[in-house]
Amino acid sequence: MIERGGDGATERGGASNHATEHSSVVDSAVQPGPSAARPLPLPADHALAVGLADVFGVRPEDLVLERLTNPKASTFPSEFVRCRLPDGRRLDLCCKYGADETDGCYGHRGNAAYEAAVYRLLMRRGVPGVPRLHGTFAERPARRTWLVLERVPGLRIDELPDQACAMRAAAAWAGRLHAANLRADARDAGVPLIRHTRSYYLGWIHRTVEFARPLRRRYPWLPELARHADELIAPLLAAPRVLIHGEYYPHNVLVRGGAVFAVDWQSAAAAAGELDLAALTEHWPAEIADACAREYCEARWPAGAPASFETVLEAARIHWLFRWLGDRPRWTLRERARWRWQALEQVAVRLGLA
Repeated sequence: MIERGGDGATERGGASNHATEHSSVVDSAVQPGPSAARPLPLPADHALAVGLADVFGVRPEDLVLERLTNPKASTFPSEFVRCRLPDGRRLDLCCKYGADETDGCYGHRGNAAYEAAVYRLLMRRGVPGVPRLHGTFAERPARRTWLVLERVPGLRIDELPDQACAMRAAAAWAGRLHAANLRADARDAGVPLIRHTRSYYLGWIHRTVEFARPLRRRYPWLPELARHADELIAPLLAAPRVLIHGEYYPHNVLVRGGAVFAVDWQSAAAAAGELDLAALTEHWPAEIADACAREYCEARWPAGAPASFETVLEAARIHWLFRWLGDRPRWTLRERARWRWQALEQVAVRLGLA
């Protein structure tokens, strides 16, 4: 039986019982660019029942389902589903439907099967603050993979009255994740973590320069700044690589009580941990960003942060400016990106280029 409803909750989450996992490490520099992944609709009621029955090992006709809209769906389509199993268990799920084509975004993201492998890795290590992956389902002939996740009944940071407190908690959570460093676990489990390499970082800078051709008169310092690209990214390449979330922005962090949950792991990678902290605190007031940095350092390095921390964090902040300006031409040129250009100009001024 299928019921329909509406819901204002805010989790975002998503891959396949039959997903193939490879033991090799994926170099993100050689991944394809933005894919032509098809924006498929949500599955029909019967298809949903069949898929969830496969995940939980029951008959479709024995499931009772209520479907709820997810107004905060992200890269992949998703929805909330309330499910009652034949044994009486009631589950609140977030079902995320990802096309099997790789949404590479120049090597930044993996596909749904990749995200599922990351969830399994986090669950095997027992990392707190990660939604449980109940299982995956390969939908054919749609060629997409479902992630059947626990629904976390939390709120996004931007929906909380005390955002500063939530930001500090999120920063500490990231510090603990990076201190645990699951790269060895990923290798042992055969999870092909994306790597952020020199070519990866340079690619975002080169794309920004190319997409910004119409803005050359406004930002004449940009080509010269790009000639300093290796200098800008050097701290990120010298920093220890850890497992990072990869898009640890406040909209991917849910808070329930004092607990922090990180969702949407398709951009997980082996890279400098400071990238997650830079994403979390991007464009926040300095006092909040500084407090988050302190919480992060205490969680990751209880005996004291390395001397290179501030340098790596600054390089991470610069990377995110290029990362989003170089995503697609219309994002490079839109007025909403003006603050990123202003921040880059400050970098150019510090280097004596503007």
